[in-house]
Amino acid sequence: MFKFLKNNKQYIIIDAGSHKIAGISFQILEKKLFINQIEHHKSKGIKNNELIDINEFSSVIKILVRKISNKKMKQEFFCNITDPNLLVKKKRTDINSGRLGISKKEVRKIYRKSLNEAVEKNKYLIHSNPNNFILDEKTLTHNPFGKKCNKLGLISYNIFVNNFHIKKLSSSFEKNKINITKFFESGIASSISSLTKEEKIDGVVCIDIGGDTTKIVVYLENNIIFVENLSLAGNNVTTDLSHGLQISEETAELTKIMYGSVVSPFNENIEINLDSRKKKIVNKNLIYGVIKPRYDEILEIVRDKVFDNINTRIAIKSIVLTGGASKILGIKNICENIFNRKTRVIKSIAGNNSFIGRPEFSTAFGMIKLVNEFQSHNQIPKFSNNQFTKMIDKIDNWIEESYA
Repeated sequence: MFKFLKNNKQYIIIDAGSHKIAGISFQILEKKLFINQIEHHKSKGIKNNELIDINEFSSVIKILVRKISNKKMKQEFFCNITDPNLLVKKKRTDINSGRLGISKKEVRKIYRKSLNEAVEKNKYLIHSNPNNFILDEKTLTHNPFGKKCNKLGLISYNIFVNNFHIKKLSSSFEKNKINITKFFESGIASSISSLTKEEKIDGVVCIDIGGDTTKIVVYLENNIIFVENLSLAGNNVTTDLSHGLQISEETAELTKIMYGSVVSPFNENIEINLDSRKKKIVNKNLIYGVIKPRYDEILEIVRDKVFDNINTRIAIKSIVLTGGASKILGIKNICENIFNRKTRVIKSIAGNNSFIGRPEFSTAFGMIKLVNEFQSHNQIPKFSNNQFTKMIDKIDNWIEESYA
């Protein structure tokens, strides 16, 4: 109890999406999470994943932070970012290795070199995932410790976002005197909370269908091998319903939530409230006829992008669906038909009671897990001009857990 009282630091994550902006405050004590507060508000200032009004966005942030933060504690802030135009690059880094066998020193050295060299013009390095080591151009391994070689290589999977988006988001937080310690890519964060270790080893596609964007992350042998954001998602379904039924976007969104399905319904009429006085009778078959083609299109585009590589197509064993738009009735069956793979739809996130039945919070909870992981290993990086200007020395635990 007294250790908890001495822990005077609070972490706050902000999940900024097109439908909602969520805030969660929590503490970390002896590597255990203690969630303090969870709040969310309707999004303002964000459209098509772009920050179009800094003042409106900042006003929501101000309300959220006031509700979830404890001013008596030191605070550290983290935020997600969704860039429809991600830049993904594999990076090869080499160093000369000693003859006594590879140790933590060499792994630390090559990883730091890889990070420092990961620079792209007008881009912000948001994630760098070390995938494999190469020994003397011959041997590929996940675990290089103790092995002898003259030349040690590292292949990293680097993910960049537009630096302009980072600067705009940072400016909006600065209006509330908030500095963001680290940004996380939304799809990566969502996959962290949605997938099991076994799925990531066996080969899995995580598909997060949100409001404006469908986030795609593919794992194989516990490594990220594909990441892309598709500018086609739940809001497109809502727009289709609005046009098809000749109703407002707001009414279409409510109709989608209440009656949306990709399972062929019985011939049944429903009543839609247009306003306090007007109502409209609509057949469920019509709603199905509008919604299903769009979901088919989204999943077929994802399939074609992921399975474009023959090796990936053979290796992938399962599909996991998450995100707010994944709650549509019948999506599991059509996904299995399109991908010809076993499909799991997220119902709860990592067994956390706060998120049961709320897959739209998968990014938020994934960010919590990322913050916990980084803080446990003392390796939150500092960014400046797309480069790491400071690497924390205490990464022994990370190296041992990742590669030993």
